Amino acid sequence: MDEKQLIKTHEIWFRGPHHEGEQARHAEHFACWLPGVISARRRGPFCLEVEYDLSIICLKALRRILQEAGFHLDAALMEKLKCALVDYTEQNQREALGLDGCSMPAQKNRASGEASVIRDRHEDIPERPDDPWRHYL
Repeated sequence: MDEKQLIKTHEIWFRGPHHEGEQARHAEHFACWLPGVISARRRGPFCLEVEYDLSIICLKALRRILQEAGFHLDAALMEKLKCALVDYTEQNQREALGLDGCSMPAQKNRASGEASVIRDRHEDIPERPDDPWRHYL
């Protein structure tokens, strides 16, 4: 497979007020230091465009890292559907290349305070094994 096909560019959308102000600006500085991220560019106060190497990291991992760092990602239905489609295609492409599932960097960027307590409560809820969308949403 051509190396150009491994370089992906996607937008990550944010929502709502954030205690640090404009989320895209802060996420731009944060994301550019993540392994596999080639570039991160702010496209507006709520939009971040990331270019990354799929052989190192995927969009699902990028979104998860941003959430764990305390950023508020857009949770609108259309955004979830777009992300599910990207996750599905990236997972298939990685499998075709013989790569494991989407890799997560070793560091863990946990949010502090109330957001981490709420997230920890939801991590205790078991996933349904028969849910076909459990990997994508």
